[in-house]
Amino acid sequence: MKKSILIACLGLVSLGLQAQSISLAGEWNVELGKSGSAFAKSKRASQGEVKRAILPGTIDTNHLGFAPKDTMETTHLTRLYAYKGAARYSRTINIPKDWKKKPVELFLERTRPTWVYVDGELVDSCNFISTPQRYLLPKKVKPGKHFLEIVVDNGRGVPDQVYGSSHAYTEDTQTNWNGIIGRIELQLASSIEMQAGAIPSRSVASSTALQMPDFAKDFHIKGAHFYANGHRIFLRGKHDAAVWPLTGHVEMGVEGWMKYLGTCKEYGINHVRFHSWCPPEAAFVAADSLGIYLQPELPFWGSFDKKDERLMAFLHQEGENILREYGHHPSFRMMALGNELWGDIDKMKEFVDDFRKIAPDKYYTFGSNYYLGYQGIKEGMDYFTTCRIGGEGWGKYNTHTRGSFSFADAYDGGMINHFHPNSTMNFDEACDKAGIPIISHETGQFQTYPDYREIKKYTGVLHPYNFEVFRRRLAAAGMLSQADDFHKASGLWSVKLYKADIEMDLRTRNMAGFQLLDIQDYPGQGSAFVGILDAFMESKGITTPEEWRQWCSPVVPLLVTDRFCYEENDTMKAKIQIANYGGESLKGKKVEWKLDYAKDERYPNESSVAETLTHLNQPSPLAQGEITIHTDEEGWIDVGEIVHKMKVKANGIDDGDGKCLDVYVGSRKLTLSLYIYEGELDATRYSNTYDLWVYTTPKNIDYLKKQVVIAKDLTSDVVKKLEKGAKVLWLPTTSSHFVAADDTLSQSDNATPYTVGGLFQTDYWNYRMFKTICENNKKKVSPGTLGILTNPEHPIFKGFPTEMHTNWQWFPIIKESHPLVLDNFAKDYRPVVQVIDNIERNHKLGLVMEWKVGAGKLLICMSDLEKAAKYPEGRAFYESVLGYMQSDEFNPAAEITMDELKKKLAEKPRQVSLKELNNISQY
Repeated sequence: MKKSILIACLGLVSLGLQAQSISLAGEWNVELGKSGSAFAKSKRASQGEVKRAILPGTIDTNHLGFAPKDTMETTHLTRLYAYKGAARYSRTINIPKDWKKKPVELFLERTRPTWVYVDGELVDSCNFISTPQRYLLPKKVKPGKHFLEIVVDNGRGVPDQVYGSSHAYTEDTQTNWNGIIGRIELQLASSIEMQAGAIPSRSVASSTALQMPDFAKDFHIKGAHFYANGHRIFLRGKHDAAVWPLTGHVEMGVEGWMKYLGTCKEYGINHVRFHSWCPPEAAFVAADSLGIYLQPELPFWGSFDKKDERLMAFLHQEGENILREYGHHPSFRMMALGNELWGDIDKMKEFVDDFRKIAPDKYYTFGSNYYLGYQGIKEGMDYFTTCRIGGEGWGKYNTHTRGSFSFADAYDGGMINHFHPNSTMNFDEACDKAGIPIISHETGQFQTYPDYREIKKYTGVLHPYNFEVFRRRLAAAGMLSQADDFHKASGLWSVKLYKADIEMDLRTRNMAGFQLLDIQDYPGQGSAFVGILDAFMESKGITTPEEWRQWCSPVVPLLVTDRFCYEENDTMKAKIQIANYGGESLKGKKVEWKLDYAKDERYPNESSVAETLTHLNQPSPLAQGEITIHTDEEGWIDVGEIVHKMKVKANGIDDGDGKCLDVYVGSRKLTLSLYIYEGELDATRYSNTYDLWVYTTPKNIDYLKKQVVIAKDLTSDVVKKLEKGAKVLWLPTTSSHFVAADDTLSQSDNATPYTVGGLFQTDYWNYRMFKTICENNKKKVSPGTLGILTNPEHPIFKGFPTEMHTNWQWFPIIKESHPLVLDNFAKDYRPVVQVIDNIERNHKLGLVMEWKVGAGKLLICMSDLEKAAKYPEGRAFYESVLGYMQSDEFNPAAEITMDELKKKLAEKPRQVSLKELNNISQY
C-alpha cells in the first residue's frame, strides 16, 4: 500500500474532515473481469463489455451477475445474480474550481478490497471491509474533469479464512457481494493539515465527545454485573448475522436501522451482538437514539494463529479501524475478537491489550464463546460471552450458562430437554465463581417449521429455493396440507421454550445478560428457522411484542416452582422472585398473583356444568393474593411465597340463596398471573403468566385397564381378540421395536415398527448440520423432531387438557416415547397425536394412532405409559386414554386389516440421504 497517498480508513469524521462533499451516487460504467493483478493493474483500456450500474449498489442489485445453476440449494438462500471476481466501476468526476490546492478525498463508505485509478494512474489500494475506505487524491489532480476508476474485487484482497466465515462475506446471510454501498463521495479536507500518509497520533475519539444519553452514562463493570446511569443493567441481547433478504447486503441508512432496532426494542431487546462483523455508521446512530448497546466483532470465525502474520495483521487493522471509526458512539460499549475462536490465547490477549490502549472506554472479551467455553475465563477478559464456563463431565450441566444445546455439545441436548419441567433451574453453579460478567451465548436456537407463505416476500436479489425444496419434500410425503399447522404448532411451542431459557438467565443471581439466537430466522447453515420473527424481522404469528416482553423486559416477575402439574389436593408451594433491572426501586410496590382457568379452559366441556357455573355467577379468579415488596435492591429479588391447595372443584359459588355450592369441573389447565403495580392495578407495568395443570386423582385406572386388552406385543392371541371385537391398546416397549434416532432406519429381529426417538423440545438449530457433527464425534444424534400436532377437541383428551402443540404437561409422555414412522400408510391418514418431523426427513410420525381392525378397535400409543405414570400428568394421560377407549366415542374413522397393518409396519420407510454439513467451530 502506498502510504504516501492513502488515508487508512481512520475515522476522520470527528476531526471535521467533511466540510464539503460531492456525492458520486448515480450511474456508473462497470466491466466484469477475472480476479487477478492483470485486471487490477490495467488502466483505461477496456477488457470487456461495458455495462451500466447504479451506485450505491452491487452487481446483484443491478442484475448484472449470473443466474444460479443449482436451484436445489438448501444450505442458504440463492443469489439470482451472483458474481465473484473483479469489477471495474468508472465515471467522470468534476472537481470544483474553489477546491484548488485543497486536499480532496475519495470516500467509499463500505465495499470490498479496492484499487483506485485517476486518469489511468493507480492511486492506491485498500482492503478495509468493516469501515469506510478513504483515498487522498494526488496533488496533481487539479480542478476540472477527471476519469475515476474503482476496481472492486470480492474474490481476493483479504485472508482466505475470512471468506465463508465472517458474516461480512458469507453466502449464508449477507452474501459475498461486489459493489460499493452507502455514501460514495468526494470530500474536501480543509480543516486539517497532515503529513502525507501519516496516521494521526491520537486515541479514538471518546464516546464522551458526544452528549451521553442516559442509557450509556457511566457504563462500567462492577463484579459480575454491568452498570449504567447509576444502576445495574441486564443485557437482553440478540445475535445479528447481517440478514437482509431483499438486497443481499447490509442496510446503510439510518431509517432502515431505526426500523430494525426499533423492532428489537419492541420485543424488549436492549443489546445486539454482531456475529463476526461490524455494522455501519447508521446502525450506531440508530442505536444511540434508541438506547441499545452494540457489540461489534472482528470479521473472523476460526483459529487465531499467531504464525499466520497476514491474517493477524489484517484482523488487528480491522479492529483499530472499527474503534477509530465508530468508537465515539455511546452505543458502542463492548467488543469481541470474533466468533467461537480457538488458537493462541496469548495472541488474543495481545489484541485486547492493544485495543484497550486505543479505546480505553470500551470493554473487551477474547471472542464470543471462544473454545466453545471450555477454556473458561482468562486474564484480560472484561466479560465472558459463553455457553459454558470451563469443561464438564459428559452428562453434567454444572458449567452451563444456557438451557439448550445440540446433542453433540451436551448430554440429551441440555437441561430443558433433560429435566422434568420446572422453573427453579438456573446457572448459579457456573456463574457464582466467575467474578466477571457472564453473558449467555446464542441462547435458544429452537427450530420452528418454516412458513411457506413467506416465499412471496422474496422480491429482491435472493430467492428461497430452500423453501421450495422443503415444500416439495412435504408434498411428496403427503403432508403439504398440514404445513401451516406444522408451522403454528412448532412455533407456539418454541416461544414457550425461549421463555424458559430466558427465565433461567433471569433467575441466576450473577448472570449479566443473554444473546439470543435468535428472534430472527437465520437463512443459512442448512436453513435454521429459529426465530420468533422471520428473516425480514416480521411476525410469524406465534407471539406478540406484548407477550414476549412479559419475560424480556427491564423488570420481570418470576414464578419459581418445582413443577407445573398437580393432582387435586396437592399443595403448590412456589416462590415469587423479580429480576429488577429497571433503574428504579420497587420498594413499597405490590406483587399480585391470580390463579384462574386458562382462557380456553374457562368453562368445562360438559354443558350442564357450564350452564350451572354461568347461572351461579362463577367468581374469578380461583385464588389470589398480594405481597408487598420490602427491599429496594436491584437485580435478583426474592419477594415471597405462594402456598395453595389445588382443587378440581369450583368453590364458593353462590346459588342466589346464600348457599355455597361445589361444582365438579375436572382436570383443567390453569393460568397463574403475576402483576407488579403501585396503587391501582390499572397502573401495572410488568406482568407475567405461567401455565399450570391440575388433574383429578386417578380412581378408575385399574378398573379401566381391565376393560381393554393392553399389549406390549401383537401376539397371535392379541390379534385374535382384536379381530373378534376387542378393544386393544398396544404399547410397544423398547425391547419390542427398533429405535432409530436418525434417517438410517432398519428393523429389529423380533418386531416390525420403524421409529425415531422422543424429543421434548424442538430440534436445536439445524438437524442436518448437527447430525453430521454428532456422527463425526460418535455422539448420539438428536431425534430431530419439532413437537406434536393434535386436535385439542378430540375426546381422548377429556381428562388431559391440551393445546394443538406441545406444552410442559407432555414431558413424561414424550420423553418415554418412540414415534412411529407412518410413511407407508395412506397419504391422507393422520395420527391422533402426530409428531412434526424436520425439513430434511419429512417422515409422517405418530405418537398415538387408532384404527378399526376387523370387528375390533386398535389404539397404538408409542409411549411407555407405565413409566410416564410416575408423574401426575402421566397418570392423567393414561387414564384419559383408557377412559376414551371405554367410551362410545372410541370409534376410529380409519380401517385396516391386520395383514395390511403388519405389512406396512414391516416395509422399510422412505429413505433420505443427507449431505454432510459441517460447522466452522471445532467440536
